[in-house]
Amino acid sequence: MPQWVIDVLVTVVLTTVEVVALVVSFFAIGIKLWAADKGGRGITPGLKRVAWTVTVVSLALPLACASGLFLLSLPIAATTQCLLVAAVPFLRPVLSGANHLRKVFTRRRHGHRRR
Repeated sequence: MPQWVIDVLVTVVLTTVEVVALVVSFFAIGIKLWAADKGGRGITPGLKRVAWTVTVVSLALPLACASGLFLLSLPIAATTQCLLVAAVPFLRPVLSGANHLRKVFTRRRHGHRRR
């Protein structure tokens, strides 16, 4: 099998696993935030620690993978990992914007029901 095929396969597998793990962790954080908001407690310090840990791991793990993949002569996979690290900081504004839109939509929907 040519080297570039192995490189592309490693890229697809690693990126899929990391994106799924990131989505699952943000979903779990969202569920915890929703549960905390229902109880009226707001964001707890433990939940903040979990969110920061997920953010740090989602930045550090791909960087470590990228350096290892570069040493293994898999340049496409290493570049993809670096791009994933560059994309992670943009996830928080996107997720908070989606959360804001959900709240606006929910307020409007409940406002129409009251009439």
